Amino acid sequence: MKQVIDKINEADLVLVGLGEELDILTRLKNDPEYQKKLERIKKSWLIPYIEKVEIEKRTEEKKAFYSQLADCLKGKNYFIVSVCMDSKIHEAGLDERRIVEPCGGYGKMQCREKCSDELYDVPEKILHQIRDWQMLSCSERQLKDLEEIEEPICPHCGRPLVFNNVKASNYVEEGYLTQWSAYKKWLQGTVNKRVCLLEIGVGMNYPTVIRWPFEKIAFYNQKAELFRVHSRLYHLTEEIQGKGHGICQKPEEFMNKLMKRK
Repeated sequence: MKQVIDKINEADLVLVGLGEELDILTRLKNDPEYQKKLERIKKSWLIPYIEKVEIEKRTEEKKAFYSQLADCLKGKNYFIVSVCMDSKIHEAGLDERRIVEPCGGYGKMQCREKCSDELYDVPEKILHQIRDWQMLSCSERQLKDLEEIEEPICPHCGRPLVFNNVKASNYVEEGYLTQWSAYKKWLQGTVNKRVCLLEIGVGMNYPTVIRWPFEKIAFYNQKAELFRVHSRLYHLTEEIQGKGHGICQKPEEFMNKLMKRK
């Protein structure tokens, strides 16, 4: 851990990649009890709204991690690329201008058919109805289902609205492109600079976003060093052996140990 801290402190720039192991949605997907509850939902379009409400309920799960990350990056020239869609990164005081989320999230809505690039606020009424329903007992839920909730529609074409993320069949990427341009510009300043690449919890769902580009930077920049943290997929490719370190740990475990040595 001391080596990681030393590299962060010595670096001119710190590039952080945050992956699926950190996303609350991944935990929901792997939670049998939660998945069993979803089987009773008759309207499939409601499931993303239920996911959003569930994310809200689990805020504390990620609060400590992101607060520690913010403390670790304090005073550094950094940029964060995250494929997490739970938006918890925005609750830790990190600089919003230094974050890009190319997979989108649950903060905005878009037209399912992408009749325009316009984004819309999430209907609070639906979230309120779901919260009230979840507070009922199991027997009460059986008597009062969610059938009465109406699906929100696009004001332009009348087709359904969906959340603005990669799950949308016609993803409106304009929601993140401004920040992606800022990220690309920041990357131009890493040439021949001491760069610490910190890749945490990044799996193989979206390797072209973080995993492969980080390896490329480590390979070509002789002053770059990569720390890859994952509970299973922590191995480095042969090309960057000696330019990086694979750390077999869960993200929260790694960050807790890192801050103890800071």
